[in-house]
Amino acid sequence: MLVAEAQGVMLRGQGGPHASGREPAQAEGEGLMHLHASHRKRMVPWRWEGQAGHVGRSIARVALVAALVALLLPGCRRETPAPAKALVYEHPNYARLSPAELLIEGQRKGVMGRKQSLRDVRRVVETIAPLVAQSVEQKAILADLQALAGRRPVAELREELRRWQEADLLLESGGDPEAVSAAGAVGVAQWLADTARRAGLRVDEREYARIVARARRLRAALSELRQQPAEWQRAEQPGGPPLGRDQWIARYESELAALERKRLEADERRDPRKAIFAQTRYLVRLWRRFGSLDWALQAYHGGERGAERTLGYFLSEGGKSPVSFADLYFGTSPRKTPKTFSYFYGRADDHRYYAWRVQMAQEALALYRESPEKFRARWETLAPGYPMDRAWYPNELDAAFADVAALQAAYGSGRLIALPDDGEGFVLSTLAPLDPENERWYRGLRPEALGMLQRLVAIYREEGGRAPLSVCGATATVEYAAREQTRGDAASDGEEVPALTLHAVGLCVDVERPADSWDRKVLEYALSTLGDRMRIAWLRDYSANAYHLCPNPAFAREFAPRRR
Repeated sequence: MLVAEAQGVMLRGQGGPHASGREPAQAEGEGLMHLHASHRKRMVPWRWEGQAGHVGRSIARVALVAALVALLLPGCRRETPAPAKALVYEHPNYARLSPAELLIEGQRKGVMGRKQSLRDVRRVVETIAPLVAQSVEQKAILADLQALAGRRPVAELREELRRWQEADLLLESGGDPEAVSAAGAVGVAQWLADTARRAGLRVDEREYARIVARARRLRAALSELRQQPAEWQRAEQPGGPPLGRDQWIARYESELAALERKRLEADERRDPRKAIFAQTRYLVRLWRRFGSLDWALQAYHGGERGAERTLGYFLSEGGKSPVSFADLYFGTSPRKTPKTFSYFYGRADDHRYYAWRVQMAQEALALYRESPEKFRARWETLAPGYPMDRAWYPNELDAAFADVAALQAAYGSGRLIALPDDGEGFVLSTLAPLDPENERWYRGLRPEALGMLQRLVAIYREEGGRAPLSVCGATATVEYAAREQTRGDAASDGEEVPALTLHAVGLCVDVERPADSWDRKVLEYALSTLGDRMRIAWLRDYSANAYHLCPNPAFAREFAPRRR
C-alpha cells in the first residue's frame, strides 16, 4: 500500500510505427495509465540504470527500511533521502487554461520530471535534432509537403514537422540509438522489424546477431590481452612468426571497428540518420492520410489500424468528419460513445495520451533550447525520482503520522475524517493486515482526499460503473510502513521508488482495479477525467493491482467532502 510503483516512466516502443499494419495488443486496458503519472514494470529495461536484480533489490529494501525507521527516531522525522527543497513547484493559472492545455500540462511530470528527463532532452537537442533538421529537407518528401501546404509555405510545414518529430523521438527513445523495447522495437525511432523493412530499412536479424556475437568474443579477447605483459607474443599460425601483444590488440580493435559498421548495416534501425530519415518519410505519408500531425503521431505510435478503428467507431456514433484528435478525445465517454470508449480505453498502451505528450515534449525541448539552466530548475521542481504528489506536497511528510497514537490524535483534531462503513459507492477492504487490532484507525483520510474519493465514485457511477469500488489503501503510519517493508521484497522495477508515500499523512487513496473489464475502463475514465483537469495525480500500482491517487492541493477547497 505504501510503496507505489514508478511514476513517469516513458513508455517507448509500445506500438509505434512500429505498429503500422498491425493491430495493437488489447488486454482490456492492461498497461493503460494516465501519463502524467505513468509507470510500467519491465517495459523499458534497457533504459534503467542500476537495475541489479535480487541483490540490488535487497540492498534497496534494507536502505528503505532504514530510512523509515529513522523517521521514528526523535528529531528525525524528515525522510532520507528527500526531494530537493530549494525549488518549489509553481502551479500554473489553471483558470486560464483550456481543457486541452490542462491535459497537456498534465503530461509535464511524465515528460520533463523523470530521473532521466534532463539527460534525454539534452541528448535529443544536441545529437538528434540536427539529423531531424536535415531529414525534413530531403527531396523525397517535397511532393507530399506541397500537396499538404495549400496556401501555406512549404518551409512552414517543414518547421512544424521538425518540432513534432523531435518531440516524438524524445518520447520514443530519449534519443538513444540503442534503445530496445520489450515489444522488439529498436533504435532512436523505435521501429519494429517488419514495418522498418516496409519503410525501406534493411533489417537482417540473423546477420546482426552473428556480428554481435563475434564482437562480444573480440571484446573478451581484448580484455584478456590487455592483462598480458608487454613482452607477450603469440603466432597467428603454428610455426609462423609471433605477433606481439600490442599487434594483436590493434588487429582486434580494427576488426571491432569494421564490425560496428557492419552492425549498423545489418540493422539500419540502429543507424540514427537512416532511421530518422525513414521516419520522416513515413510521418509525412501518415500526415497526408490522416490530415494532421497529431493524428499522424497517434497512428505512428499506436498503429494505423488502431487510429482507423478509433475514428471509425467515433464516426459511427455521431462524430462529424473531419475529426480532430481533440474532438475525439473530449467527445468520447462511456455513455455517449460506448463503442469508441470501449476500444479507446481498452488499448494495451498509452495510445490515447500520445498526441498530448508529444505537445508537452515540444515545450520541453523549446525550454531547454531557451536555457538549459531554466530547464534544470523546472526539472528539479518536478521532484525527479518521486511521484507527482511529492512535487505538490514537498514538505508534507515532515508531519507524517509516526504511530497509532498519532492517528488517534489526528481524528480528535479533525485532521482525519473516518471513512463510512457503507461506503457511498465504495467498500473498504482490509486496510491494515499487519495490525488488525488497530485497523479502525487506518480507515480515515484528510478532508480533501475524502472529497476526491467521493468525486471519483460519483463520476464512475454516472458513467456506468456497476460494482462498488474497493478502497484498499488509506491512511497509514511510518511505523506501519516500516513493518510492511520487512515482510518481503518491496522494491519496484520502475524508475521512481518513494521510500514513504503520502499515505502517511492521509492524502492518498488506493483503489483496487475492478475485475470486470467494463468497470475497469469506466474507472480509468473517471480517473482520467479528474487527472486531465489537473485535479489529481494518479498511477497504477502493479504490485497491488490498484490505482494510487492524490488530490492537487490547488483544488483542496473544491474537494470539500460531502457530509452525511
